Amino acid sequence: MRRATLLGSLVLLGIALLLAASLALPPVRTVPAERSPAPVPSPVEKTPPLSRRPAVDPVPVLPLPPGVVHPKSGRYVAAWMPTEWDTDKARASFEANLDFVDEISPVWYEMRRSGTLLVLGGAQDATLVEAAHAAAVLVLPSITNGFDPDRTGYVLKDADRRSTFVQRILDEVDNFGYDGVDIDFEGVPAGERDAFTAFMRQLALGLHERGKLLSIAIHPRTNDTDGAPGARSQDWFALGQIVDRFRIMTYDYHWRGGGPGPVAPIYWVREVVEYARSQHVDPAKIEVGVPFYGYDWAGGGEAQGVTWQQIQELLETYEPRVNLLESDQRGEVAESWFTYWTRGGSHTVWFASQRSLEAKLDLVIQYDLAGIAIWRLGGEDPAYWRAIREKLTRDPYEVQRSIVRYLPDP
Repeated sequence: MRRATLLGSLVLLGIALLLAASLALPPVRTVPAERSPAPVPSPVEKTPPLSRRPAVDPVPVLPLPPGVVHPKSGRYVAAWMPTEWDTDKARASFEANLDFVDEISPVWYEMRRSGTLLVLGGAQDATLVEAAHAAAVLVLPSITNGFDPDRTGYVLKDADRRSTFVQRILDEVDNFGYDGVDIDFEGVPAGERDAFTAFMRQLALGLHERGKLLSIAIHPRTNDTDGAPGARSQDWFALGQIVDRFRIMTYDYHWRGGGPGPVAPIYWVREVVEYARSQHVDPAKIEVGVPFYGYDWAGGGEAQGVTWQQIQELLETYEPRVNLLESDQRGEVAESWFTYWTRGGSHTVWFASQRSLEAKLDLVIQYDLAGIAIWRLGGEDPAYWRAIREKLTRDPYEVQRSIVRYLPDP
């Protein structure tokens, strides 16, 4: 009996080693495969992962072209894409990185107060959908509330109007061949929390019946009471059960309406991820938001968003000294800043370098999260994409997960 057990163990070990060896070779993407949702603790993670509660709605399995696997790398790479502004640069960035992007969310719709959909410039672009699908990129158009806190209550609080609005969204998905939608409702009043959850649940059911995905843009927070206006209307535990992609907007820690400072310090991003864990949001759904922009604060006034290309123009014109803040009293920051002067006064610019993005990708790997969500395509530093390709392609946990899937339970 003991000899038979030993022989069986040796056979299982041999299978695991063969699988590890095969995974070390360049992947041959012939059979669609799903990413295992089971968290794998990082060597530097000292606390065990929180227990999982079963999701209310299963993640639909979308049909993909033969030979395509998602995620294309070790993690999902999603991106929001403007089509009403900076259109040419955004489209160029999308086309240059088709081989590595898994999901694209063009900003195509706004909710009107009446519950109708405002179709924005560049929306319903069949050429974009076709190009994305040809490259196995899922198209999840983004629907916003116009970032207007007064725009949602009339519809979401009334069951009939809510159902009509959901049906309008589903009709767009059906008519234009989308793979789902992304909901980016910001600033929703706290009193509409239950109504917003009911809306998301109803939308998820309709999409899942069609085999489509539901994504949500989430206000970042580190506890139950902090966060931007609108954060309290988002029930992390409930929404984590409902949606398929939980995109946390981990940027604007210092924002255009406040004083200058880092846009997404690493210690804060980590705290937001820890809060998500405390709310039992499935790590396999979480996409960490990464900023492909910076801010230029003029004196004590409101900041203007700037792309990497615009930052390069400022550096060439004013030749300021660029400083890197590695850390402060709260922890790792990993962002750069500089000051320059014009006739109107002083300016302070903060932006994320390649080093900052690499640190965020390390967090994604450490916490075994789904991936990243980029705001936004167009005018970004090419080094960002080099970092993504380098870090996510060499993700060591993919091999470990793949082996564990084939081993018997202890």
